[in-house]
Amino acid sequence: MDQLRNAKRTLTGQEKSQAEQLEDQLCEFCPKLTYTQRITGFAACWAGGYLLSFCSTLSLMNRSEQGVRNFAALYVVGNCVAICSTGFLLGPRRQCKKMFHKTRRVACVIYLVLLLTVFICALSDVPFGVVIVLFFMQMAAAFWYAISYIPYGRRMVISFVKDGACFKCCKS
Repeated sequence: MDQLRNAKRTLTGQEKSQAEQLEDQLCEFCPKLTYTQRITGFAACWAGGYLLSFCSTLSLMNRSEQGVRNFAALYVVGNCVAICSTGFLLGPRRQCKKMFHKTRRVACVIYLVLLLTVFICALSDVPFGVVIVLFFMQMAAAFWYAISYIPYGRRMVISFVKDGACFKCCKS
């Protein structure tokens, strides 16, 4: 397929844009994997990422500022590893295209920025209350990003909240 595109560009006189050239160079770093290797890589990254995230809760037993900071940092690293796991199934190019699709682009960027922000704040001298607030914002962004993959997922959540269905049980 790439050879066909290259031949068409050569015949029509079109050159690859810098973005396409960079994309091709980056994809050369990702070798072609067999189906078994992809499943193994996915399972290992997914399990490792969520194991890191789960183990991060053990640092909360410390009940100190440092425990909260360790929790946030490990949790973020675990999420990043888990996100990378789908790169094994889809391939990095296709995963990035899905992540930055127009329907979830903003949610994805907010989620990734908050992951980075929580990680930096957890490792720096920011008050740990700020780290906790940022962590919950990151969780909300992760939820909003994740439901973008469910058809009509966001619409269902919005109508659920608008209708007050989640508050009906609290009314007397």
